[in-house]
Amino acid sequence: MTHHHKQPRAALTALVPLLAGTLTLTTVIPPAQASETNSPATKASYVQGTYIVKLSDPPAAAYEGGLPRLKRTAPATGKRLDGDSAPVEKYVAHLDDRRERVLDAVPGVKTLYDYSYTFSGFAADLTGKQAAKLAATPGVVSVTRNTIAQLTSASLDHGPGAEADVRGKDGVRTGTGDKAPSPTPQQAPSPGRTTDKITDEAAGEATGSARFPDTPRLLGLSGDKGLWAKAGGPEHAGEGVIVGIVDTGVDPSNPMLAALPEPRPDARTIAKKWHGDCDPGQAPAHKVNCNNKVIGAQWFGADRPDPEGVDIPSAMDTGSHGTHTGTTAAGNHGVAASVPGSNAEGRLSGIAPAARLAYYKACWSLGCPTVDTTAAIDRAVADGVDVLNYSIGGSLSAPASTEALFNAAKAGVFIAASAGNGGPDTVQHTGPWVTTVAAATHDTEYTATLVLGDGRRYTSLSLNPGIAPTPLVEAAAVRKDGADAGPAALCAAGTLDPDKAKGKIIVCDRGGDGVWAETKAREVAAAGGKGLVLTHTPTSDQDMFAYVFAVPVIQVSTEDANAVHAYASGADATAEFTPTRSSHRATREVTSFSSGGPDHFSDGDLLKPDIASFGQSVPAGVVPGSRVFTGQFGFMDGTSMSSPHIAGLAALLRQLHPDWSPMEIKSALMTTATTTDENGDPIDRAQADAASPLDYGAGLPRVTRAADPGLVYDSTSADWTAYLCAIGQKPATEDGTDACATAPKTAPSDLNYPSIAVGDLLGGQTVTRTVTNVSAQTATYETKLQTPPGFRVEVTPKRLTLAPGASASYKVAFERTSAAYGAWSFGSLTLGDAHGHHEVTSPISLRATQLAAPREVTVTGGDSVKLTPGVGWSGELTAKASLYAGEKTIGTLTGTDTSPFWDSRHENEAVVRHRIHVPESADFTRVAITAADHLPGTDLDLYAFDTDGNHIGEWPDAGSDEQVDLPPGDYDVYVLQYALPTGHTSQQYTLRSWEIGQGNPAVTPTVTPAEQRVIAGDHPEITVSWPGATRGERYVGVVEFGDGSTIVGRMSLKVTP
Repeated sequence: MTHHHKQPRAALTALVPLLAGTLTLTTVIPPAQASETNSPATKASYVQGTYIVKLSDPPAAAYEGGLPRLKRTAPATGKRLDGDSAPVEKYVAHLDDRRERVLDAVPGVKTLYDYSYTFSGFAADLTGKQAAKLAATPGVVSVTRNTIAQLTSASLDHGPGAEADVRGKDGVRTGTGDKAPSPTPQQAPSPGRTTDKITDEAAGEATGSARFPDTPRLLGLSGDKGLWAKAGGPEHAGEGVIVGIVDTGVDPSNPMLAALPEPRPDARTIAKKWHGDCDPGQAPAHKVNCNNKVIGAQWFGADRPDPEGVDIPSAMDTGSHGTHTGTTAAGNHGVAASVPGSNAEGRLSGIAPAARLAYYKACWSLGCPTVDTTAAIDRAVADGVDVLNYSIGGSLSAPASTEALFNAAKAGVFIAASAGNGGPDTVQHTGPWVTTVAAATHDTEYTATLVLGDGRRYTSLSLNPGIAPTPLVEAAAVRKDGADAGPAALCAAGTLDPDKAKGKIIVCDRGGDGVWAETKAREVAAAGGKGLVLTHTPTSDQDMFAYVFAVPVIQVSTEDANAVHAYASGADATAEFTPTRSSHRATREVTSFSSGGPDHFSDGDLLKPDIASFGQSVPAGVVPGSRVFTGQFGFMDGTSMSSPHIAGLAALLRQLHPDWSPMEIKSALMTTATTTDENGDPIDRAQADAASPLDYGAGLPRVTRAADPGLVYDSTSADWTAYLCAIGQKPATEDGTDACATAPKTAPSDLNYPSIAVGDLLGGQTVTRTVTNVSAQTATYETKLQTPPGFRVEVTPKRLTLAPGASASYKVAFERTSAAYGAWSFGSLTLGDAHGHHEVTSPISLRATQLAAPREVTVTGGDSVKLTPGVGWSGELTAKASLYAGEKTIGTLTGTDTSPFWDSRHENEAVVRHRIHVPESADFTRVAITAADHLPGTDLDLYAFDTDGNHIGEWPDAGSDEQVDLPPGDYDVYVLQYALPTGHTSQQYTLRSWEIGQGNPAVTPTVTPAEQRVIAGDHPEITVSWPGATRGERYVGVVEFGDGSTIVGRMSLKVTP
């Protein structure tokens, strides 16, 4: 439920000067530098709370055999895990026994969930002592604090959204995943509690003037040659397939979820694979009844944070998100629908209308606790779902949910996941085992016109039923007595006078900290206003949107705002809103809110998102009375909405090709996608000059081609493990051994993926791909290149001949010629058969780099470190280092402050401000707080803002280990006490700082060799040592690399000898 468009990124403005030179360094932050939010807790951080305990035995989906009398349960490649098979039941009983042995060692622990199929372990509420004792118990791999993820439907007005700062009852926040820093100031997060971007309101009756998009036609489903026809028609499309929805639950009374006609042709198939339940729940007024469409409904609410008492103990959906995603993926065909207040009506169809749906409610009013989502994934796989839609935020740094999704894919389940709503450079779900979906526009545009009393007309995107000629006034002219004109002009909450505003259309300026468009509309409605004219300002966001709010809204551009204000300020001004009309739009855009790449975990060596689908103004089933929905259908936006389109398409491909693996389905969708619109023009990105594969992946799906691609790229869980090792994300093993020690040594770019990406190309690099012929004929394929500008590309061999079922490999050699360092360049590689029947295309994304090295290296307890930077030139490499001692500022914090600090910066007994000046001659100043300096269980936050109010650095996360690097300039740095351990009301805080490049360093390390000859593509060895450094002192410094004449780049070095 994130506000679009930009969520908090792990971005450090300070890294611009730190990494300046010919190129900023662009490698993945080492795991030691990742956020601690989802890391196994250390002994010092074990406090009372909810934990996920990982045990040493692998889950059923990953057990390869080897134990006496316990057969292998991990499915073979291309096969599915059968949760009801005898070997699985016997192995799960073994896991139960091992779990009980662990629990016997720590008396008093009662599990909330037992995990057995995709994750091995349990969840429990623990005291700090119990958590510490469990962590030391044989058979326990890790004990990790619970976190809360967020849904990925978009919300108005703008800002990063609740993902930035949502905590469970344990005070643990998740955010949107740990990303390597990027050099941009950060927009503040929205309030901690948000609503989805909703476009259904009781504002009038639909007249049919606006139509729904014809999604089946746009995706190639309908018609004699559409994919539905290949399945026997829409009444059979998706038969035999079960789509699982991990979300907010379901309203089974929605017409798109009505029972399917009996008898069902796939009844035997479904009965054989389905092992799930329909739990009516514990709320008599909200019981869930299933049918042959919704065959399963379960709820997972062991960690429901419900401060307002709005969550109900059943699988019933009270927020519409789950009903919307499920009906998008597999709602019934041709259901008559209308959306009150939008003027839109027509017929709606799910993508796989004959598929069955199984719902797993794991998301509640404040988010989706990891203990609950892990249980939902575990149960869905055991129940027998074929496809899983996961419109919830996620990151590789979240161990439990990452492992559960990994093993779900290993179990043969196709997973569609939303890319996120943070805009460029914020993509989530970057594991190769999921298909990550961006949001794009469809072919229908909704507009309405503001008609002033003097006849001038202003048309913009809008959903509203129309308003007859009505008095038009400036918001400041109808403000309450004593209300400031500034906030009143924004229609801030509590500023308008009902006696003055009633019955009028109010002109409000866009913008204001925390004054979202929803807030403005509610204020106008509360004051009795009939409508809202939202005027853009030079400093506000400029995008146009189509929603229905508490009152009808029409936007006016910055260029036209002055004319509207001038007219509204005059005597007897009037205006009317025309009802919304729909029109055809041939262009396609990636939405401005859709999260884009590159993936920072792989440093761009894996292209994410994978694909795009419709995620703006998507009509589907909703829950009457939830949010502001009054009918059973409504529009919603977000990558939450684009993901179930792909889940539905995967269900259709699984029906047609039940032997295809999840990765083969992904390959078929990606390699047959298009990057152009109806006019043949490139897909664009809203509010940007252009779009690229970093925005849309392979493009928009063309499913009739995907059903018969000819060739596919496949990969297995062993390949995914090797990939994780290659990017420095070492998988946690059940027995504590190093999974990377036995994994194949490979470059991340060599993962057999349908796209090709090299994010740190040092002069030249060769990648390998393997294709498999899934057609029934022997075929010869030839390569066709669209070469990325600035590179030379060579494919060998250029021709492949494959028999049915056969595989063949090819290599692609890339060499930089003139490409700018640090800039992305795009192209494609197409394999087409001799008769033109099949053609598969892989997007190519390349970024040349002059130097590849970690952004920061941390060394604790040692007196040296060995570095192996990658170099992109031939000639001389120089290196030198410096370390600076820090200073401490000590004070006292009393009480806690859990307010949305980003909305209103302030000081009190729990919040202290420090003014920091960094001179122009300096490299940067680091400020930091550490958990080791404070009471165990404390959550301190560190905020930094420049003189323009831009947030600098990473948004605060759970715990008290936070740091910000400040480039030259002036800053306000705040230390905020968010949480204290039980029994404490105050504590002494320590703010540490290091002034890098100011004065003489405390230690000048020895660099060996300081100079050496290198060849482009080398990873030379350099040792940095500091034998004279003071033991226990905390140093921060830099290692500076050069080519003999200029500085090429710097990396920071954090040392505690």
